[in-house]
Amino acid sequence: MLAVLSTVLIAMTFVQADDSYKEFGYRMITPLETEALLKQQPDVVVLDIRTPGEFNAGHIAGAVNIDYYADDYEARIAALDPTKTYILHCKSGGRSDRSLPLMRANNITDVHHLEAGFDGWKSAGLPISRL
Repeated sequence: MLAVLSTVLIAMTFVQADDSYKEFGYRMITPLETEALLKQQPDVVVLDIRTPGEFNAGHIAGAVNIDYYADDYEARIAALDPTKTYILHCKSGGRSDRSLPLMRANNITDVHHLEAGFDGWKSAGLPISRL
C-alpha cells in the first residue's frame, strides 16, 4: 500500500510541475506536432540550445542556435523577443527543461518544449538540415 501511495504522490508531483508550465504558456510537444506547427505557423522560432558542434552535425531547418554552455547564454535568452512563439529543444530534453524557468523569468511565455529533443526529432524520421 505504501508503494502505491508513493507512486501516486510522485505522479501528482509531475502533473503539478507540468501544469505550472502550462500556466505560463508552456506545452510539451511531440516531434510530429512540432512539424505540423512549423507548417501552420512558419514564423515560430525553433530555438536549439545544443552546442555549435551538435548543431552543425544536424538541426531542424531554420533553427536558431544559442549554446546552453556559453558564458553569454543567459544574456542571449534575455535578448529574445518575448512576443514571439518558440519551440525550445536540446539533444534529449534536459538542458531545455532546465531553461524553461529562465524563459519565464524573461517574460518569454509562448514556448513549446520539444519532447525528447533533437533525438526525438531524428527518431521520428523528420528532415535534418546541415546548412
